[in-house]
Amino acid sequence: MTQKRENTIKTAFAKLLTTEENTPIPKLKDVYLRWIAGVKLSSKPNTVSKYEGFFRNHISCLQSLKVDAIDRATINSFTKMLIGKGLSNKTINDILIVLNMILNFAAEEYGIITPKIKYMREEKHEPRYLSVIEQKRLTNYLIKDIDIHKFGTLLAMYTGMRLGELCALRWEDITDNSIKINKTMMRVVENGKTTVITLPPKTESSVRIVPFPPKLLKYYTKFRGSGYVLSTKRLICTEPRYMQMKFDKYVAESGLQDVTFHTLRHTFATRCIEAGVDAKTVSELLGHADTKITLNRYVHSSFELKQTSIEKMQQLLA
Repeated sequence: MTQKRENTIKTAFAKLLTTEENTPIPKLKDVYLRWIAGVKLSSKPNTVSKYEGFFRNHISCLQSLKVDAIDRATINSFTKMLIGKGLSNKTINDILIVLNMILNFAAEEYGIITPKIKYMREEKHEPRYLSVIEQKRLTNYLIKDIDIHKFGTLLAMYTGMRLGELCALRWEDITDNSIKINKTMMRVVENGKTTVITLPPKTESSVRIVPFPPKLLKYYTKFRGSGYVLSTKRLICTEPRYMQMKFDKYVAESGLQDVTFHTLRHTFATRCIEAGVDAKTVSELLGHADTKITLNRYVHSSFELKQTSIEKMQQLLA
């Protein structure tokens, strides 16, 4: 290496060190803007929208602080503020996870030591699912004076489809023996305004084909058309928020309590396990990549099933 080349490298390296030493510590908002720009390149719109919402509605109270000034005491005070808002521990943890990702980005980009965040303890709650009697009650309500939205609710109850998947479903995705689930519909925030979008599911395993429930074939024949399944003379499609409102009405008029649309998914998985369907098959029907997710999150055996298991064990021992 020539002396001139060596001097040039030393000069450039010296300038680099000087620049790094003199680089001002950025404020949290500036780090967030750089971080979220990168997230947009690799994440789905609903993920970006969720992160932006957490920052806008909660984390922004820290945006004027320089990132090296955010210490453990600051995090603790911020956590107490979130608790004071009446947020659930899960929501608080989701917000803290986003804040932690921003701080980790700052640590990587600026070599700043950031505090370790302590998360809230989340109590495990038994997810709500319909008993057999409740499911029959809701089914009987839906088939009486059935319309397209009631038909959609039945489809979700007997296939385990998510709300967004149901709203994105088109007639060309259905035959008289199968349903192709390959997209989802959601409302996201873009440029300060909410908009409804349809996009591929969150994971590859969510793309699946499930059998069409035979008992619903007569309603399939009755309503079959073109375009979105949940369309009417007035609506080209039904967005998840509107379908949720319809479902809440159905639940209230059926006399059920503490039931959300996702309860139908819990119910479907539980009925499958009660019927003796193996966990792998249930996992594929729900669009999970791992059977552990199915068993831990969605499948909860009823007392009747536990009682039957005890009786079977006693019969074997006898």
